[in-house]
Amino acid sequence: MCKASPCGAPAPQLFAAEIHGVSIPMIHNRFATLGAVTIAVALTHSAVLAQENAPPPIDEMMPFPKVPLNAESFTADEKSPEAIAKATARLDACAAAYKAAKAMTDKVTWEVSVPGGEQKDSLTIAIGSGQDLQVDMDGAQLTSVAGKVYFTSRDAKDKFVAVDLDGTVANTLSTKFDGLELPLPHLDFRAGKKAVEAFSFGGSHSGEIKGFRSKDGVDQVLIAEGMNDLVLTIDAATSFITRMDLALSPPGAPEGIRFAVKFTMDPKAMDALPTPIAFVPGTRTAVDSIEDLQPSAPVEIAEGADAPNFTLKDLDGKEYSLESMKGKVVVVDFWATWCGPCRKGLPAVNEFAKWVADTKQPAVVLGINVWERGENPAEKSKEFWTKQGFVFPTLLDLDGQVISKYGFGGIPATVVIGTDGKVLKVHTGFDPKGDLVGELKAEVLKALGAKS
Repeated sequence: MCKASPCGAPAPQLFAAEIHGVSIPMIHNRFATLGAVTIAVALTHSAVLAQENAPPPIDEMMPFPKVPLNAESFTADEKSPEAIAKATARLDACAAAYKAAKAMTDKVTWEVSVPGGEQKDSLTIAIGSGQDLQVDMDGAQLTSVAGKVYFTSRDAKDKFVAVDLDGTVANTLSTKFDGLELPLPHLDFRAGKKAVEAFSFGGSHSGEIKGFRSKDGVDQVLIAEGMNDLVLTIDAATSFITRMDLALSPPGAPEGIRFAVKFTMDPKAMDALPTPIAFVPGTRTAVDSIEDLQPSAPVEIAEGADAPNFTLKDLDGKEYSLESMKGKVVVVDFWATWCGPCRKGLPAVNEFAKWVADTKQPAVVLGINVWERGENPAEKSKEFWTKQGFVFPTLLDLDGQVISKYGFGGIPATVVIGTDGKVLKVHTGFDPKGDLVGELKAEVLKALGAKS
């Protein structure tokens, strides 16, 4: 299932882990070390399931990728002692360029292939003088200004975290934000940390410089640690990093399983930021920690309860109101494009919707897209839905107001609502061995008083 809080949902939300067929948008790790958190969580929980004799081995459960190490593309000469010396000098020069910049901005976009599809996210960073900085990513914002560090999340609209700066932003994140890490070398470079130590592989150990090559106006530095490695692409003219290619084998992964994460970066140095760093609390009030920022754990709606009403628009702007559908059975499926279990379960819901149409049942089937991420979530939803060719409409609940009324902390979640507006049945998660279509048919027929 894909969760929203608080192991998961947006506050910070970086990747989604798949646990018991439920996708979980990771909450406290929205700015955490990329890829490692999601993958390690998914693998850990898969191992737990295996201990419970539930599913088969993880490499049979999910199509884990098996990408090669970046080092395999480097020649022996490019990994020689002479090449390593060049790489060390180049990385030191790179770190010096970041430290020397009076101010800078960067947009970092990353893509990772995980079971169930591609995940793509991005963040922007603005760095001013001293420890002034602001990082924005998908509804979360980290701001350091005037001796304070602030954190806000779109899911805690009435609160923000405020702590005193502890020397540097990096140190403050480590000591006051439970070891939170930015997936960027900028802070470590500007703090004067040893260049290679700005890169880790989801753990406490940094890698070692293992290779160097130069071509087409860029230099590439190879950093490796165990069964993981990273290639930094450095612009020869600016000494800034424009790309990072990570090959990661997380702890607990089956032998040979490795993930590829591609980062693209657009760093720009300047004398001063066009807009000075500032924090505007608005109507929010301050709290002392991210734990205080978390919303209360949701209480899932019970069968027999009145289904909360909603009015939402579909991808073409047509409005749907649950209240107007009384007298019919309504089946709603909460989903998101980034949610692997959702993508696996939607074809079954579509098959059920075809049955409803073909047999002319007095029932309505609706998708509800929630917790969507990225720069244009509505367009992302429409592109996905159109490509799949589903026969039932999907509505947009991009701010999560409707799903919060139903109390779901994860998706997919499918709710069967009777003709009287009461919840008849709730299905959560995705079971590859289950028969969701058959169950939904039986539940609708029972609600209508018909014989199956």
